[in-house]
Amino acid sequence: MAQRQQPLEDQMRTLVVGVADFKISTDPFTYIVTFALGSCLGITFHDEKNHVGGLLHAMLPNSSIREGQKIRPPMFLDTGLPLALEAMVRAGAKRDQIRCKVFGGAELMLSDKFFRIGSKNIDMFYQLSDSLALDVVAWEVSGRVNRTIRLDNQTGDVLVKVPSKPEFIR
Repeated sequence: MAQRQQPLEDQMRTLVVGVADFKISTDPFTYIVTFALGSCLGITFHDEKNHVGGLLHAMLPNSSIREGQKIRPPMFLDTGLPLALEAMVRAGAKRDQIRCKVFGGAELMLSDKFFRIGSKNIDMFYQLSDSLALDVVAWEVSGRVNRTIRLDNQTGDVLVKVPSKPEFIR
């Protein structure tokens, strides 16, 4: 079996995912990154065999708060997760080979239960991951810190950066 050649760091392409956004890549020499996840959730999707990777940066749990209005599907977990899965399969991923990792959902400010968006996002993800039968292999959620995440599309590893701490891989 031939070994895959590891590219040099400067040969890797980087796709940046903004807030309420989703990006996908079929290039194994790609990083997909999003910055400063607070209460938002960053969900990575990866099919290692087919080198299809994606990252969803969802702000809110449920699109029903915008009922009757035009929405941006990646803004919400209930519309963004199905969109991401469909895009992954269209790009060549096999549904049963997609592994997910979940990050964010922090509560950066003390507030009453009404404004605990991070917790609401985590609760909604639990519900949706069950109904969509997602294979979730890593969780790095909750707490009081923001996180920057970078998916390596060749390996599926996610590099996590938290302020004032060393980077680590999930």
